[in-house]
Amino acid sequence: MAERFVSLQSLMRGTEVPILREGVPSFFGMPVAHTPRELAGADVAVIGIPAGTAASPGRRSDEWSGFEEAPANVRRHSIRYGGYLPELDLDAFEHVSVVDYGDAEIVPGDPERSIDNVARKVREVLEAGCRLITLGGCVPAANYAVIKGMATSTSGRVGVISLDAHGDCMPSFGTPGSDTKPVAGTWQARMWERYPNIDGTRHVEIGMRGPRNLRKMVEMYREKGAHWYPAARVREMGIAAVCREALPFAFDGTARAWFSLDMDVLDIGALPDWGDEPIGLSSLEVMTTVHEAGKSGVDALSFQFVAPRSAAAASVVGYTTVYLLAGWVLGGWIKAGC
Repeated sequence: MAERFVSLQSLMRGTEVPILREGVPSFFGMPVAHTPRELAGADVAVIGIPAGTAASPGRRSDEWSGFEEAPANVRRHSIRYGGYLPELDLDAFEHVSVVDYGDAEIVPGDPERSIDNVARKVREVLEAGCRLITLGGCVPAANYAVIKGMATSTSGRVGVISLDAHGDCMPSFGTPGSDTKPVAGTWQARMWERYPNIDGTRHVEIGMRGPRNLRKMVEMYREKGAHWYPAARVREMGIAAVCREALPFAFDGTARAWFSLDMDVLDIGALPDWGDEPIGLSSLEVMTTVHEAGKSGVDALSFQFVAPRSAAAASVVGYTTVYLLAGWVLGGWIKAGC
């Protein structure tokens, strides 16, 4: 017999939680869309990107194992939440129609096919008129592939808001293929090279910190005309001021905007069962930035490197999603009462 799930919403309403597949409920217990046709009428579609990765230099070989499990784990965790935010007196789920569009197919050992599969699924969502949330997963499928799908389905410029502890803009890391492929540390450089509608002057980079960065990364952002706000500047200015100053750059003259959220931007104390590095952004700072981007009309949010065995990471994803939906409602991008 298939496992049954009970969510906060289903318990109150006497309904059942849709099952994405055996053992995996839909995100927040939302309806499941299996085909592009079934996206019709939805405001937001969610895609899982179950992509793993090898450990980066200096890490144990097993330290980053299991990231392909993250979308399923996040979905299981999400059903404990509803959509009501007391401080806003707003229940986002009363105003936003969300569907779970399942997972993009990740082909082990074939990153190019995996990238194409993710990009195609992203295009299907955007062409259906939906806004997008992706749950990942590792580079390049969880970030480069998403922006490929956005860039190739958008006729105008695409703005980028990136929250990350590290600058992934290096032309090369000296390893085989890193000068031509979108790998860890270089995928933003490949993004700028391959998609002319992604303009560096409409790129906002927030949260860099610490000794896993290189001077060349900062030089690249300056060369591209990107708007760079390291974690120290966030602390100095305050997140509200950073949002007021920085976010408009991603929306000025752009047809669409993408929010790239690498979970390592969070301080190690925010993710005690996985946290990667100290002196990072707080969960409040991250959620404030996402919420304000939602109010400004960001078209897509991609969670990346969501630790698969971290309850804290799954909670951050759930909370951040609700604050994004609320931002879309309050910004008038999804009409309240529809």
